[in-house]
Amino acid sequence: MARFQFRLEASLRLAEQALEKAQREFAQEVQRWQACVHACMVQQERFDEAQEGQRDAGRHRPEELGVWQVFTLEQRKRLTQYEEQRIEQESVVDNARGILLEVHREVEKFQRLKDKQAKAFQWAELQREQKILDETGQVLHWRQQTMVE
Repeated sequence: MARFQFRLEASLRLAEQALEKAQREFAQEVQRWQACVHACMVQQERFDEAQEGQRDAGRHRPEELGVWQVFTLEQRKRLTQYEEQRIEQESVVDNARGILLEVHREVEKFQRLKDKQAKAFQWAELQREQKILDETGQVLHWRQQTMVE
């Protein structure tokens, strides 16, 4: 019996390799995004603490107010930088997600084509076997008819 061989097996393997690479890159970008989100949260806490220190200095220690204002301003600048990095990383993650989806569609396309061709091959093989069985039956029937006569 003949074996099914998918003509585009090499293309399927290359697409699968590209999918694995895209999955790894997407996972890395998501990790970077999560790190950015965490950094924003930590910096937000620092900024909140700086604002609280500034309010406290304004109420109880006016001589420290200038230092706290500078510190709070610096914490706000850092928070803004972290938020910009997070937003930028979100677009990188979205881009990586788009690439991943595109590569996944490509693999699915090749896999569906392979499945379709394998079914067509099996169907053709079954028809060929049935034809052989029918011919064998006809030959046996013919032999029995010629022996009886």
